Amino acid sequence: MSELRPNYMLSVDAALVLGYGTARQAVVKGLNKMKPPGLSRDVTSVSEFRRSFDIEFTTTGKISRITASGNMVLVDPDGQERLREYIKANECVQDARLYLNYDDFVMVDLANDPSAVWQVSKNEPGDADKNGVFPVDVEIVPGGLYCSFQTHLTATDIACVAEGNKITGAGITAAAGFKADQTLIVEGAGTNNLKHFLISAVAAGELTLDSSKGTVADAVAGEAVTLHAGVM
Repeated sequence: MSELRPNYMLSVDAALVLGYGTARQAVVKGLNKMKPPGLSRDVTSVSEFRRSFDIEFTTTGKISRITASGNMVLVDPDGQERLREYIKANECVQDARLYLNYDDFVMVDLANDPSAVWQVSKNEPGDADKNGVFPVDVEIVPGGLYCSFQTHLTATDIACVAEGNKITGAGITAAAGFKADQTLIVEGAGTNNLKHFLISAVAAGELTLDSSKGTVADAVAGEAVTLHAGVM
C-alpha cells in the first residue's frame, strides 16, 4: 500500500526577522543555519532495594534556546548590528519572528503569555583562516511561551466585530486550519493590527475570540487583512 509523501518542513527559506511591523523591520543577513525553540522535560530517576530497574518520571518543563549561525556581515545595521544592540542593552524583544519558510513563523505568544519576551544571549564571531570568512553564532533565550503560526488567511472581506468579540470572513473555516485554543494574530484591521488574541470557537465564516485574552475593535471589511493562527 502506497503512502502520501509527507509535507516536509524545508529550511531553504528560513529567516530571522527583527522589528516586525516597525520602521526597522529587517532580515538578519549572513545566516545559513537555524534551530527553532522546542520543548523538553527534565527526567528524575528513583532507585530502591530489590528493584531491578529504576523508575523514571518527567518533572519540570523547559523551552530550548533558539540558535542560529552563519557568516559575519560588515554592514547590517538592522540585522547583525541590532542583535549586538539587544545584547548591550539586555533588551526584551516581542517583535522578532523566526520564519521557517516564507509563510510559517515562530514568535512569542502574547495571547497566553503577555509578558513573554525573547532576549539575545550571544552574538559571537568565530575563528577564520587566511582564506575563510569569519563565522558568527547567535543564541536567543525564549523568556515565556512561544507559538508556531502555520495557518494563514489573507482576504479583503475580513472584518472585526466588537459586539460578540468576533472576526468574520468567507475563508474562515475549520478546513482552512482554524481551531479553538489557537493564538491568532491580526495584520491590518485598524487598531487591531499585530495584536494577539485567543480563538474560543470556529464556525463557517466566523471566529469567536476569548474575551479574557483580548477584545477586537470594530473594523469593517474592504482592505486586505491577514490572519495567522497557531499553537505552541
